[in-house]
Amino acid sequence: MQDLFNYFAKRCDSLREKEVPSSIIGRLKRLNRRDREGLKSLLIEKGKQLETSGHTHVIAWLETCITLINRHAFHFNRVFFSPGDEIKNEIKQLLDHATETVDLCIFTITDNELARKIKACYKRGVKVRIITDDEKIADHGSEILKLALAGIPVKTDHSHYHMHNKFGIIDKQIAITGSFNWTYTATKHNQENLVATTKYEIVKQYDEEFNRLWTELFELPTVK
Repeated sequence: MQDLFNYFAKRCDSLREKEVPSSIIGRLKRLNRRDREGLKSLLIEKGKQLETSGHTHVIAWLETCITLINRHAFHFNRVFFSPGDEIKNEIKQLLDHATETVDLCIFTITDNELARKIKACYKRGVKVRIITDDEKIADHGSEILKLALAGIPVKTDHSHYHMHNKFGIIDKQIAITGSFNWTYTATKHNQENLVATTKYEIVKQYDEEFNRLWTELFELPTVK
């Protein structure tokens, strides 16, 4: 966020909406709501300082800043259904575009195509964490051990009951959740659903729950 503030502040005389480089637009699109509001507050304070010092065109500059931030705000709410590839394709796309973190709290993962996408995130430097059910690791076709052996941190419950969650958080900006298990059957045959949202309050709650579980649950013993 600081680099964006610096970019705008240095152009209080020359900011032109059509001349903003794609690298800055990309950074704007990656801001979550909290950071967008924080950036606006910093710019407003800068505008007050400029006005006090007698700077001209402060209002026009500030309007352009706010317009750019709002125009490139990254937000969506989508719902997907199976059978069919709709859900799987959305998950693949989100994983392909992850840049910083992927936190997955998934009951079971047996779809090796999705597992490869998870591993690809990890290999390109994305911080990946997985929480899953301890009993499902032993299922035929489970990809969890392979992911753990690749170096991805995995935690599980130690319970007669299930860790039955099916949600993920991508880059602290996108939450995905629904009935969908990460299996071939869920894609090809089951009636399933997935919601993907960037709504800040929802993403924040899922992120907090993931971190709570991560603190309470147990490292996978086989990969210590």
